[in-house]
Amino acid sequence: MAPHDYFLLIQDHTDENCLVNTLPGELNKTSWAAAEGVPMAANYPAGVRLDMAARHPGLVVPDFIPNTVQLNLVSGRMKPLLEKEAGVEIEFLSFVLHDHKGRVAAPDCYIANVLGSQDCADLKKTRGEKTVGEPGKFEVIKQLHLDPAKVPADLKLFRLGSMPNLLIIRDDLRATFEQNGVTGARYVAMGERGYFV
Repeated sequence: MAPHDYFLLIQDHTDENCLVNTLPGELNKTSWAAAEGVPMAANYPAGVRLDMAARHPGLVVPDFIPNTVQLNLVSGRMKPLLEKEAGVEIEFLSFVLHDHKGRVAAPDCYIANVLGSQDCADLKKTRGEKTVGEPGKFEVIKQLHLDPAKVPADLKLFRLGSMPNLLIIRDDLRATFEQNGVTGARYVAMGERGYFV
């Protein structure tokens, strides 16, 4: 069997797509857990409402909802798809998305908290800005390379241990997403240059 290809799974920020850039106070204090794959369902408040960014005109709610709060925000239709196809433990934390006028734009959205992370970056080849005092960790990645010997063979989706807010997707899950018309996702090949925070 041929080895798999892996990609960074990045939100597709466009003028048409909506953007979330703030979190309500109670969630703002605890959201770091869902940004890094730490379970937080026990502390997740009820009735969470997120709002589209006032200064960003986009109104389209894609399946991967663009945001600047370092969370994986997904549409309601992504939950069963991820549960069936991702093959990884994901905590789904529900929220309601409101538009610029305060109306409900999408009633059934989720923070998709992929639990855990995998230390499989090739630290010799990967380029970026390293975290001071934390060996093997990055603040910014500009060019990611994985160490094939450390990539978990059974996972189609996982967090990068060197920078846990980044998701890695395997080629077969990407193909499933594309067959299902998943929107709001962009795929960055290993070694492709960029600026990922």
